[in-house]
Amino acid sequence: MMPERDESHFRFSLLLREIENLRYKDGVTTIALALIQLDGMEEINERFGYLGGDKVLKEFAVRLAGVVGHKGLSFEISGTSFALLLENPLHEGDAVAGAEKIASVAADPVMIGTGRASVQARMGISILPEPAATAEELLRQCEIALSQARRRGETYRVFTTSLPLGDTSGAHSWFDVDEAIRLGEFELHYQPRIDLRSGALTGAEALIRWQSPRAGTIPPSYFVPEVTSTASVRAMLDFVLNSSLACAREWLDSVPAFTLGVNLAPGNVFDPELQPVVEQALERWGFPAGRLYLEVSEAVFEQDEEAATVALTRLRDRGVRIALDDFGTGRSCLSSLKSLPLDQIKIDKSLIVPIPSNETDRRVVGALIQLAHAVDVEVVAEGIEDADIMQTLLAIGCEAGEGYHFSLPLPAERFAQDWIARHGRDGADSRPVAR
Repeated sequence: MMPERDESHFRFSLLLREIENLRYKDGVTTIALALIQLDGMEEINERFGYLGGDKVLKEFAVRLAGVVGHKGLSFEISGTSFALLLENPLHEGDAVAGAEKIASVAADPVMIGTGRASVQARMGISILPEPAATAEELLRQCEIALSQARRRGETYRVFTTSLPLGDTSGAHSWFDVDEAIRLGEFELHYQPRIDLRSGALTGAEALIRWQSPRAGTIPPSYFVPEVTSTASVRAMLDFVLNSSLACAREWLDSVPAFTLGVNLAPGNVFDPELQPVVEQALERWGFPAGRLYLEVSEAVFEQDEEAATVALTRLRDRGVRIALDDFGTGRSCLSSLKSLPLDQIKIDKSLIVPIPSNETDRRVVGALIQLAHAVDVEVVAEGIEDADIMQTLLAIGCEAGEGYHFSLPLPAERFAQDWIARHGRDGADSRPVAR
């Protein structure tokens, strides 16, 4: 089926959500994604005008929905970009067969007056859970495969691990962090964090988004890996800290318990200037160090546990809190709760989502919560998608959480309207925001 279009269409952030929703749908074990780019639209617009071009795009959207039928989803990402999600492909050949059908329906001419117009579809394909392990990885792999197909003049390319991971030519090999900051292409969205016991807003996680004039909203998994080992990673953190702390300081006046979470890339953790960058931002905005949580992944400790521990301990000594993000997806053992410089763990949604219906998962998460509390480490549950998950977490002792049940990440102005205004000094309101 084809979801209804809104003003912004289905951009990358919503595509990720659709993948996650399908991933946890009953009976779905594998997902194939095809990213589709239509070539030839410029010529059609020049010959038939923009109304003619719109007719071609609308007709392709209808045909694409017909290809997937009831086995998945299809939708528009931007003017000439589409995506197709296929449930339970038997093997790679199923996805390839779908790509060949898409190429055929794209090439089939559309009548515009007395003329005929057709486009050529280029596609990048990958499959979850292998070779992709996460929704963002699936999306990134498809983009890499699409880039290869376009460069080689192929109709489609299936992602394999032999494809160069950094090859996203035609997508964002031209990306420049400093230039993007100067042009105002970065913006922050805020994911609310809720006290599950009282329903009160306790804070938010700042999530960077790249608002590309060419590709719309692009999630950080697309560009952070490309800059984390460069000097630009410091500029990106400086932007995130100062932008988010400016907002958080204002929100603190209305929500005195407000805390702010900011993600650190591995390149930030090992940057010798990390501490000065953080301290200067805190001082500039007058934000209490104890209300700032710097979130790191388990991969940071796997890369160099000793160096990461030293760097993060220095920040803790200045009052900043440290959170371990996506806990349960890496190699960190339970002993890390005691040995690493941590104030909080965020349990990954892959462990959280199944707990209402899976007794084993529920016991595992419950044990993690008890162990964390035993060593005075706070627990936040990620990926709270519905009321059943929230109630189950409450029953096993989890005190805080975030997820789409409460809200999508929101731009600062919308976050202030939907959350700060409702959860100010006058009281809490835990009802999910309409989205």
